[in-house]
Amino acid sequence: MIDLDHFKRVNDTYGHDVGDRVLVELTKRLAGEMREPDFLARWGGEEFVALLPETGPSEAARVAERLRRRIEVEPFPDVGPLTISLGLTNFRSGDTSNTLLTRVDAALYEAKRTGRNRVVVSGEDPGA
Repeated sequence: MIDLDHFKRVNDTYGHDVGDRVLVELTKRLAGEMREPDFLARWGGEEFVALLPETGPSEAARVAERLRRRIEVEPFPDVGPLTISLGLTNFRSGDTSNTLLTRVDAALYEAKRTGRNRVVVSGEDPGA
């Protein structure tokens, strides 16, 4: 799960039209770093979800870090530098869409809580 850091500030400072252009540019940059079997979708607002099929945990962490760096290094037109926070988990035997999303959302929340512009890999299921 991917969240654009401080996006409300972009909308409040530059307006929603610029915010929309930032989201389009963000999508292009993220999609440009994804591999052929990967899937990227807007989850809502400035949140996105990426599915990395047939990808082990260490490779998924490398992909997530590559995405984070890609956004960090190139300023966005009209607004300048922006960053993203990412929560990462892997599918576990017995997972449902709810358990998977709960775990990845907790990892994303931890990335934002601990300073943003980082990748956090989920620990144990927060409901366990």
